Amino acid sequence: MLIGLCGGICAGKHSVAEYLANTHDFTRIYLRRTAQTPSVEKSAAELHIPSFDQINNALIPEERQFASVADLIEYVTKRWQQRWVTTDVWDESVLEALLRRPFFLLVGVDAPVSLRWRRFKERCDLYDQTPPALEEFVVRNDDYLYSQQTGLAKLIDRAEVRLINSTNSLRKLHDALKDLDLKDQQRLRPSWDQYFMQLASLAAQRSNCMKRRVGCVLVREQRVISTGYNGTPRNLTNCNEGGCPRCNDGQGAGMGLSTCLCIHAEENALLEAGRERIREGTILYCDTIKIAQVGIAEVVYAQGYSMDQQSLILPGVGHFGHCLTQLREGGYLEPIKKHVQAGKPFMGICVGLQALFEGSEENPAVPGLGIIPGSLVRFRDKDKSVPHIGWNSARTTEDHKYGNRSFYGLRKSSKYYYVHSYAVQYQENVLEREGWIVATASHGAEKFIGAIGKGNLFATQFHPEKSGLAGLRVLKAFLDGRKFEALIGHDETSDLMDGLTRRIIACLDVRTNDAGDLVVTKGDQYDVREKDEAVAAGQIRNLGKPVDLARRYYEQGADEVTFLNITSFRSCPVADLPMLEILRRTSESVFVPLTVGGGIRDTAEPDGTLVPALGVATMYFNSGADKVSIGSDAVSAVEDYLNAGGKLSGKTAIETISAAYGNQAVVVSIDPKRIYVASPESTNHHTIETRYQGPSGEAYCWYQCTVKGGREGRDIDVRQLVTSVEAMGAGEILLNSIDKDGSGSGFDLELVNDVKSAVKIPVVASSGAGQPLHFEEVFRYTKVDAALGAGMFHRGEYTVTQVKDHLAREKHIVRQFEEKM
Repeated sequence: MLIGLCGGICAGKHSVAEYLANTHDFTRIYLRRTAQTPSVEKSAAELHIPSFDQINNALIPEERQFASVADLIEYVTKRWQQRWVTTDVWDESVLEALLRRPFFLLVGVDAPVSLRWRRFKERCDLYDQTPPALEEFVVRNDDYLYSQQTGLAKLIDRAEVRLINSTNSLRKLHDALKDLDLKDQQRLRPSWDQYFMQLASLAAQRSNCMKRRVGCVLVREQRVISTGYNGTPRNLTNCNEGGCPRCNDGQGAGMGLSTCLCIHAEENALLEAGRERIREGTILYCDTIKIAQVGIAEVVYAQGYSMDQQSLILPGVGHFGHCLTQLREGGYLEPIKKHVQAGKPFMGICVGLQALFEGSEENPAVPGLGIIPGSLVRFRDKDKSVPHIGWNSARTTEDHKYGNRSFYGLRKSSKYYYVHSYAVQYQENVLEREGWIVATASHGAEKFIGAIGKGNLFATQFHPEKSGLAGLRVLKAFLDGRKFEALIGHDETSDLMDGLTRRIIACLDVRTNDAGDLVVTKGDQYDVREKDEAVAAGQIRNLGKPVDLARRYYEQGADEVTFLNITSFRSCPVADLPMLEILRRTSESVFVPLTVGGGIRDTAEPDGTLVPALGVATMYFNSGADKVSIGSDAVSAVEDYLNAGGKLSGKTAIETISAAYGNQAVVVSIDPKRIYVASPESTNHHTIETRYQGPSGEAYCWYQCTVKGGREGRDIDVRQLVTSVEAMGAGEILLNSIDKDGSGSGFDLELVNDVKSAVKIPVVASSGAGQPLHFEEVFRYTKVDAALGAGMFHRGEYTVTQVKDHLAREKHIVRQFEEKM
């Protein structure tokens, strides 16, 4: 370490250097003066007054005196682990050379001019010289610091540390230096906390809110997940350009909050990160606010302001027992209880809601906070899919008490995104009698608590950050302290519209074009995947840029967006930076779940570095994905699983990713095709009796699972596959059909029914949709959980809105896109 001291005449550079040498084993080194160095101190008689360094010059070993800065740097570089200090930082050329070394720290030393004059008079008296008058000293000081040729002020301004030596007491100076701790190595290379806090401060510079400049950074494993800053949402006029009436009207704190359009920095960061990317070990850095969360292991902040110091948000995803244990081990449980008991605003999200209750069947040995009476139980899967994934209601139970007002922005007509297997069953008036405000949702015949509040406490089972503008409205109402507010317009909906909606997913097959850009393509019956690019070039249709299309489908009302990266069959996804960037950009403006598929497997980078499937998935999650889809590798994993007699290895991509991120984060994409047989006895595989006879009049068929986009069949049927991946930890099935893909003739309803009867996890129907009628058919004649469309949307034949409008006319429950908060 090398410390350079720079400052005005008699500022105290020598005293600081001596302290470092005597107290912390620094060794002083010297750079000989040249004609270009600043003018030296002189008495009233224009006689040179030597510094203490020059007085002792004869005692300085020759090896610690250097003729040039290059010689000095060469000497110290070979001994950089030792401690060195110099006061000979004379000009910019010397400073520039020193700053190139990572072990150099420039410290600026200053003192009031009157005090420095008194110190200089004492030095003159020591040599029996007449000291200059104060006015003359000031003129010399100005020349010393501000001379165009040799002034040191421009060097002092570049100091990383500034010390004001305003005392004549060495003891007080030494006490100040002890607190300053100049030997701290983090001054040379900032700690991760310092580094990310600086990034948060840099993000704050992008704030456009007229009220406050705030920046926030979310970090996991020393990598930035997302950033945020105060300001109006995307596509609205910036606050500093007049976009927010409240901020521009100059209203005081807590006034006119309902008219404020600005979003908090930490809210922006959480929304950009999304649910899946906020995982164990995530740290939030903010230069102004304080916030604590499940999944966020630590909060680092520089300062707080009144409203935000009082608010606590506790979101979380995953296992009840793990999250509560993490909170306990982190020392958060008691502070959370005290925060709530003190009457300060508190919001829990998903597991953050569950933690408030007494316990959960998910882990009976781990108690909850016990703030709300009741426990969580697992949904019954006899008559419905579990996990409960999709868009559902959150309807308050005693609306007559609130008049035409919403509770924290909740609306009867809105739908919110849920993903969970355990819930608090609703018992009529039990919690309401104790003063709780309850909003419920229904999954099958089970009614459960979707949101709850009392006094300062509010919690949601759904994820507002993935619930479009409806969820954003809820977050904003809590952050602004708007527990109740008047509803504008009509907000009534029939009880028949309660429950899970028909989930419509827009799928984008993404590939790299000749220019290296990722574009959305669509072929017929897997042509895109079956053929080499050169062969299929005439049949593959480039249908737009992925981010633009994803935003379009979101605004049309798509409940989820899926990216299938078909180029990953021919390239390494770890190096697929464009796909990662697409996820990042999409998550900035698309507030519904994002799924990405293709290449989620153990793989090797070009340099031979092995990257496990979990590592690949983590890259996608950190870039904005909520789920990953596994295809051909799931078939291979199931073959191994069946060959091992149904024994789990714990090493497959499905198992490792679901263990780390939860089974709701893992989708298995299946590409089956029909194999017709004369009778069930003619094959060992599970068969169905089909309405559509085979080429030779066969009345039966079984569904063979394929790999490599349908090019290669395996001796495994679809039932074997789906039951096996469910056992491994998959949370959802994406059910394609090679026979139907690109045909526009409708979904394979027989296939869907066969798979739905075999598993309890949700199933998404894919392949064959050509018109809105096909979506209505698959929901009417099967128990499928969601349906996916691609080509008909990309080509503009139909929109997601038209599909949903058709479903609504046929009395299906659908979520409509909300354009205004």
